[in-house]
Formats: sequence, structure tokens, C-alpha cells
Amino acid sequence: MRRMLLLLLLVIAVGCTTSEPRATTSGPDVEAIQDWLAQTITAYNSGDAEAALALYADETLSMPPLEPPMDTEQERATMQAFFSENDIQIAANADDIVVAGDLGVLRATYSERWTPKAEGEAGEQRGTWLVILRKQADGSWKLWRDMWTSETPPPEPESTQPGP
Repeated sequence: MRRMLLLLLLVIAVGCTTSEPRATTSGPDVEAIQDWLAQTITAYNSGDAEAALALYADETLSMPPLEPPMDTEQERATMQAFFSENDIQIAANADDIVVAGDLGVLRATYSERWTPKAEGEAGEQRGTWLVILRKQADGSWKLWRDMWTSETPPPEPESTQPGP
């Protein structure tokens, strides 16, 4: 009877433990992700595509609104072209950061304003940004997946009706 009780207690104890990572919203990993966000904003605001991309993990996937997903190389080309033609100022506030194991999720609100270096109209956008970061072997956090919304409506399509 005593053995049966000990066995039952052992089964209950094992059942109450889990090897899955527990989510947290505070601690050194959350602080490291907040630092990642600050470094990302600095890289973008300085127009430094390589510094921004250094904060990306290998094999990233970005999902911009109204466009197909982009891998790291597509992101690099898009970012370099944009930075060569525009000055940009971005601000972002972390609304929520959750870490579970080697994955972190950052939800932020952002605003950005860009000004063409040559002729053209300035633009602005604001929205919500969702980033999944992956902890690297060296302990750093890097962007692995991201997507964002825009509160700015897309441009109206050109009329496709035939002329007069």
C-alpha cells in the first residue's frame, strides 16, 4: 500500500512538471529584446541597411502589408534601395514582449516618416508590428519572422476605364 502511494505521488509529481518552456514577460531576455528594438530603430534612422540586417537571423521571413513575403536577400535589396533614396525616421513602442524558450514575440506600435533625398513627396505611416525573434547560440536575439499593419490606406488604383 505504501509503495502504491509513493508510486501515485511520483506519477502526480511527474505529471505536474513539464519540459516545455514557460512564457515570461520580464527578465533578462525581455530586456535584451527591448535593446534589440532600440538598436533596430537606430539602424533604420541612420539609414544603415547592413546594421539593420545584422539584427536579423539567418533565413528570415518578412510579411509586409499588401505584398508577398520577402526572404533575407529580398529584404536586403528592398532596404538598400529605400535607404539610398530616402531619409527615414521611425519611432516604435513595445506594447508587449513574451519569451518562451528560444523564441520571443514583440508586439509594437510604430510610426515612420520618410523624405526623398531627391525630388518627390514625403510620406508617413503608422501601424502595428509583430516580430518573432529567435535566441542565437551566442545569447543574442535576432529577428526571425515579422509582419506589420499600416493604418495608412493604400493608394487608390488608377482608373481602368477607357478614355473618352
